[in-house]
Amino acid sequence: MYFIFEMEFSSNKHYIADLVRAYADSFGIELEVIHTGKAVVLIFNKDDEKIEPFLLGLDGQLPASVFLGKSRHYFLENRPEYTSVKKVNFPLNISLCPSCQKEMFDVSSSRYYYPFTSCNSCGSQHPFVTAYPYERANSGMKFLVPCKSCQEEMKRNPFRKGYPLISCLECGISVKMNDGRSERYANDKGSYRKLFEVSAAAVAKGKTVLMKTPNGYRKFFKPLQGALPRNSILLITDAKVLNDHMMMVTQEFNALLSIERPVVRVSTKSDEMKSLYGSTALVKYPDDGMTMLLARELMTTGLSYVSYIECDAASEADFLVDFDIPVEPQKDTSLFINQDMEFFISGERIVFPAAVEGGRDVVAVAHNLAAVRMDDVMIMDSMERFESMQTTRVNVLEGEEFESGHSNERRFEQWKGSMFSVLAEHDVLGQKAVGIHFDSSLYFLYYNGKEVINVVPPNPFEAERLFDRVGSLREGSDRLVERYKKSYPEICKKLENLSGDTDLFTTVAIMLELEEESFEGISAKALSFLGKGGIQIDTRINDNRFDNYAFLASIMSYLLAGVESELMCYSIYESFGDYISEIVSQLTGKTKAENITLTGETLANQALYARIQRHLGRRNLLFPRNYPIGKECAVHGAIYL
Repeated sequence: MYFIFEMEFSSNKHYIADLVRAYADSFGIELEVIHTGKAVVLIFNKDDEKIEPFLLGLDGQLPASVFLGKSRHYFLENRPEYTSVKKVNFPLNISLCPSCQKEMFDVSSSRYYYPFTSCNSCGSQHPFVTAYPYERANSGMKFLVPCKSCQEEMKRNPFRKGYPLISCLECGISVKMNDGRSERYANDKGSYRKLFEVSAAAVAKGKTVLMKTPNGYRKFFKPLQGALPRNSILLITDAKVLNDHMMMVTQEFNALLSIERPVVRVSTKSDEMKSLYGSTALVKYPDDGMTMLLARELMTTGLSYVSYIECDAASEADFLVDFDIPVEPQKDTSLFINQDMEFFISGERIVFPAAVEGGRDVVAVAHNLAAVRMDDVMIMDSMERFESMQTTRVNVLEGEEFESGHSNERRFEQWKGSMFSVLAEHDVLGQKAVGIHFDSSLYFLYYNGKEVINVVPPNPFEAERLFDRVGSLREGSDRLVERYKKSYPEICKKLENLSGDTDLFTTVAIMLELEEESFEGISAKALSFLGKGGIQIDTRINDNRFDNYAFLASIMSYLLAGVESELMCYSIYESFGDYISEIVSQLTGKTKAENITLTGETLANQALYARIQRHLGRRNLLFPRNYPIGKECAVHGAIYL
């Protein structure tokens, strides 16, 4: 008889299964670990006396993960058969597992305060890798020879057996600090800790510290009211204060502290945080070793949070912390959370590299990402990591600055790649579906089992001559424009000088006088609305399509009536939700399609998501699983075009 322990794990990534195998090896227990793509399954001999102590110990070895769900156990007479996900060896870019974290803060360890601590199943590996196959010779670590201790670990330590990027204080990367007058080098336990102590003390005194991390350059500073740079991220150094300052649900708390460490937009709670960030903030918990060690020392200075911005090496700062090994950072990934629904909004870290089983004779290119066949799988990663691409067909995103020179190069639209990505993830290719794609424009799509058709294309929006377009909508619209100009003369000057490529949401944000003039600014302001319902904003149809200028006219009317910006922002998404639901219901009725795909970054909004769920929640709504709902999923979808 067999004892089965099953953990939900909704990803095709292998690091949790690999950690289980490594711990089982170190523990000395026989078991089989199978990763199905939906769960990690452990199969034991029922009579093994080590099962209970092993599972108790495993609880301390496994990190929290956004992909981990519930666990269960059961007994079977016969050995079960499972289909496992093919294991592909590619570099990770996540935070540290519990074992590596413990090692980095253990003064007796050879990796004490060594920021590049990692193992086969964790850490910032991807930024150091330059090409495939994934091996030391194809990484920035190729110039560093592992010491005898590391070489021995590669043979005997189950967590680092054959680990390509192994290093420690003795054979690893040196870090240096420059304050404009002198340089300080860190290459042993004492000097490493001192470097991070000095960096934290500088931030505590109001200085700025520009730090090179595996995830790029980050400028750290104490946030000051009214002086926060745009797109600054709130870095929480002490998890104990999260619930003091932020209004969070359990899923948001768990996601921030997960090994994936995504960026999450969270509502502020304390007056202190509201005065700094307003109603919401982009929140992050330390991810890579450099940021984690700085955060530890910031805590000792009494700072439970700081801010940082992502920047480049040329950014001005009081202190520079740097190292010589080159890195290729990935765009950080943000996560959307609404009750039991979670999906990635945008980004590369965590998500890529990715693999799809079944090699196809195609190369797909989108947003500087490529999908390339390697043996019997498709690998998706940044283009620079593929030295050669051989294929009979190349699919390239429209507008991508990439010339393959291939005789069979085809261009595709973002909405088409995005819809195919979701269809493929849910294994419904060949089945009819209706699609919603909402980025800066709103598309309604139909998949007939073969092709994706743009059945309700968006009306083009041009910000130039905005008031002429609104004023000519209908009788009385010209008088509305004149009243608006008299009431908001300064805003009108900005609107009259907009370039033609300014999108609708930026225009709306300017009209609402938001500090952040973008889609993100509207989303953030909508989250601060605490009422029970919004007002109806005009989403009337012109030529069977959404009318941008009627929408703006409706907003002007409400502004003249004194409606507050929080209610306006919330209502914008509610109104879009009603409009989307109405059109989708019409399309599914006509086509008899049962599947509805949702893609586009604009859909990652709480009010819009809730409205769509309210109207369409009983339908078969298909959201992305392993790829972002935003633009990055197109490279995956293009494999299937």
